[in-house]
Amino acid sequence: MKAIYDIEAMPITGGFKYGEELMVLAAGRQSGKSYINHWLESMTTSPKFEINAKAEVDGDTWYTVSCTKEISEWLRTQPKEFWYEALIHGWVLTQFDIHEKLYTLLALKWS
Repeated sequence: MKAIYDIEAMPITGGFKYGEELMVLAAGRQSGKSYINHWLESMTTSPKFEINAKAEVDGDTWYTVSCTKEISEWLRTQPKEFWYEALIHGWVLTQFDIHEKLYTLLALKWS
């Protein structure tokens, strides 16, 4: 959900709801728009991937990870024998079972 707020008209006690996507669209010259956008982005940034489980399969280590759309698109370009996509899709994150070798590449590229 995106909402447009007139920051100057907001009451001092007002604020933004958790998870709202915020971006300053316009302001006067040299008013710090870039700094404000960077600060807001850092406040709402979540991890791009997260380990949900780790298991030993036939002597190899596999990880179940939740990841963003950007990472899931990258994973699908990797050799198929190193990943399996879970059938459960979250609203923002997708789950994959990935081999330890692929996890290492993922961590190096996206951490």
